[in-house]
Amino acid sequence: MLKSLTVYILLLFINLHTPFSQPWHYDFGTGSGSITSGSDSSLLPSVPSGFYKIRIGTGSGEINLNNATLPFSTGSFLRMSAPTNASVNKFVVYDFNATKAFTMKSALRFGASDGLSTASNGTWYYFAGDGASFIGNVGFTSNQIFAGLQFIFGASGTITANYRNAGGWTLLTGTPFQQGQNYVVELYGNNTTSVQNYTYGGPQTVAANKWDLWLDGILIGDELSKGQIANNVNVDSWMFYGESSTTNAANIFLDEIDYTNEVSGSPLPVTMNSFDLQSRSRSVVLNWSTSSEINNSGFDIERGLSTGSGISNWQKIGFIQGKGTTSQPEAYTFEDKELNAGQYYYRLKQIDYNGNFEYFIPSGNPLVNISKPAEFMIKQNYPNPSNPISKIDYQVPFDGNINLTVYDITGKTVIELVNGFQKADYYSVTFDGSTFASGIYFYRITGNSSEEKFTNTLKMIIVK
Repeated sequence: MLKSLTVYILLLFINLHTPFSQPWHYDFGTGSGSITSGSDSSLLPSVPSGFYKIRIGTGSGEINLNNATLPFSTGSFLRMSAPTNASVNKFVVYDFNATKAFTMKSALRFGASDGLSTASNGTWYYFAGDGASFIGNVGFTSNQIFAGLQFIFGASGTITANYRNAGGWTLLTGTPFQQGQNYVVELYGNNTTSVQNYTYGGPQTVAANKWDLWLDGILIGDELSKGQIANNVNVDSWMFYGESSTTNAANIFLDEIDYTNEVSGSPLPVTMNSFDLQSRSRSVVLNWSTSSEINNSGFDIERGLSTGSGISNWQKIGFIQGKGTTSQPEAYTFEDKELNAGQYYYRLKQIDYNGNFEYFIPSGNPLVNISKPAEFMIKQNYPNPSNPISKIDYQVPFDGNINLTVYDITGKTVIELVNGFQKADYYSVTFDGSTFASGIYFYRITGNSSEEKFTNTLKMIIVK
């Protein structure tokens, strides 16, 4: 049993924090820096699988790891400006675990360098495929492209979006992209020889050698044609690159990349940016934030009790509603109050509108210790006056015999609320005065152990 619990906890931890398995998650941490010439493979955090490269071509520009304030992402994001000519400024991840089917989600934004104003010229691309154009410094080659998107910047913040259809470009229906807005873009790619099934707001399929394009939870490209990469070969690279922007005006912003080397059975998970715990006396505050959400109904908050050899008694203690589908960063908080002494674990169960779910556990130490009371204390009953029910809280710093008795104004015992052995802890008892007359009463607590004694008396009022 201990072994299975240990493995379970480890798997939960890996799901949130360790990106070296599939599916994997990649963001840009909290650092900063930039390059304005040449290429680099050390500025950014290491990718979960394979290798990355950023490169500035002959037309200048900048690739910037930025943690400035922008309503796009928490932490750092990658900002890239397109070169002034047809050379290539690019960010590439290549030679990761190769498969013939994949799902990829990323947060995107377009605009000028500040992310708020717009640019009137320049082109950015988003490709998935395999070949030398992903690894080298040259532009794309169509026979190496499986899925391809082209974003052409225009006047008044417009973006003309095309997809790579064999050897040419085809306009995406409508104008789904604009500058200065956040997007969650998902690609469901199938270069196998058979139809692939998945669930996204209901049953979906993607035919052999086709791909589906989802934007903020809406299918905007159903079974799109691919580039000219051969059928039934692996895809192991993707890249973003820009070109032909006067004064390097066209910028793309990128963050929160999820990738799995199959057609995912359901939408890729809500992207969790952070999740931590803070203890405050007898309370634990859970704070978490997401970078994007797709089809998110909300979060069950679950608490487990440490047994010393594992975790037992996972219980749902609350629910926080999600934001549905959003590409904006969102922050959440939940407070678990009036805990007894003990050691507690917490986790979030994120649930989508189809009933699919996944678990997240906090970063850092997931265990919270609520200490035993340091002193004996009994609080005033609440409410007081009562009509006629009230609650009495008290705390016991030692294991011993506890008695809590209510007396009338003459000193006569009217009810004994507690009488017996109790461990050091925090307690609460309810007094129901519905069978007693209105008036003044007293309640007295006594505690005895082999080493300590305590007694205290407080007044209460019943009003009917």
